[in-house]
Amino acid sequence: MSENKTYERYDNFMGRWSREVASQFLDWINVDKDQKWLDVGCGAGMLAQAVVETREPSGITGVDPLEKSIIAARQHGNNDGITFEIGDAQELPFPDAQFDAVISGLMIKFVPDKLKAIGEMKRTARPGGIVALYDWDMDSNMNTTRHFWSAVAKIVPERMKDRATNRTPMTEVDSISSYFEQAGLRKVEQRTISFETRFRDLEDYWAPTTNNAQNVGRFYDTLSESQRSAVYEMLETTLPIADDGSISFESRAVAAKGVA
Repeated sequence: MSENKTYERYDNFMGRWSREVASQFLDWINVDKDQKWLDVGCGAGMLAQAVVETREPSGITGVDPLEKSIIAARQHGNNDGITFEIGDAQELPFPDAQFDAVISGLMIKFVPDKLKAIGEMKRTARPGGIVALYDWDMDSNMNTTRHFWSAVAKIVPERMKDRATNRTPMTEVDSISSYFEQAGLRKVEQRTISFETRFRDLEDYWAPTTNNAQNVGRFYDTLSESQRSAVYEMLETTLPIADDGSISFESRAVAAKGVA
């Protein structure tokens, strides 16, 4: 898959919703202009883009462990002015106290040692700098893909055990602020970010949801054609489809911040 295709697939699936959350997230953490930022687990660069567009940083670096994501980020025109490097959140490749703001979006659920990663975010922030992150609120079943999984549960309930085994890890909402406190951050706060998820029509929901490299797409690939058709038809009856064919529903993310 080309780097541009990697960027496009992610953007269609989750990137556009990450931008919705990023706007509220950046307003909430309220970092001044002309600051130096680090985006941990940057993926293809959506959160870093939002920083450039709204915060006028003096510099911003994105770091991610996946080489294909970094290549895609470096080659995309939206990311001009952003530096991208390969690196693990649990062992960030930067000296101490290098950044005024260390942030992360939709990353922490994938990290085996979350406390170590947040400790690394604190280490690379200057004293008094902000450390903050957000991820989907999976615990309350307010994630964007919940309608797909509900349809699957009705059509092929026997397959839900496969989903439970191979699903994307969930962010434990109640534990995030606890990790921040254990890492030694001060003035820790946590909040829920609510936003409207909007689609032009059912196909605009279906195509990016099923054609992605994350757990939904991997699961979809294992379904038979008849099962896929049945799930699609179930969504025609269960999604909140308006008279004009558009779809909208509430989704949520959880965010935490603290002072280094």
